[in-house]
Amino acid sequence: MAKDFKTLVRIRKWTLDEKQRELGEMMRVLEHLIEQRQQLELALKSEQKVAAENPQTAGFAYGNFASAIIVEREALDQRIKAQEARIDAFRDEVAQAFKDMKTAEISERNRVAALRAEEDRKEQESLDEIGARAATRKDGLI
Repeated sequence: MAKDFKTLVRIRKWTLDEKQRELGEMMRVLEHLIEQRQQLELALKSEQKVAAENPQTAGFAYGNFASAIIVEREALDQRIKAQEARIDAFRDEVAQAFKDMKTAEISERNRVAALRAEEDRKEQESLDEIGARAATRKDGLI
């Protein structure tokens, strides 16, 4: 049974580690999406600058470019919101895995403490018996 608790603690820790790694990957995906959106904004500002400097040559193409950027930005915004929602939901799973690991650790500590207390009790009984025998010998009863 002792090995069962140690194994359970190890499994729960491994599960928590895996969930934390998965959460980290989800966060990296979110950061990448945010970076893509920022790059999109920079491209839009750059194109606006070019269109303002050369209205005759770039002006007619800018409208199509701006429309495409708006559609892409909306798509990125939706993907960002969806990823944030997935992260929020997954954080609950990570918290539950942490709770499960802590519960297993506490159970293991309690089990070890109970075993130690039982060993101490048996040792004390043995010492008490030795003391009682010594006292009866000293009194000359044996």
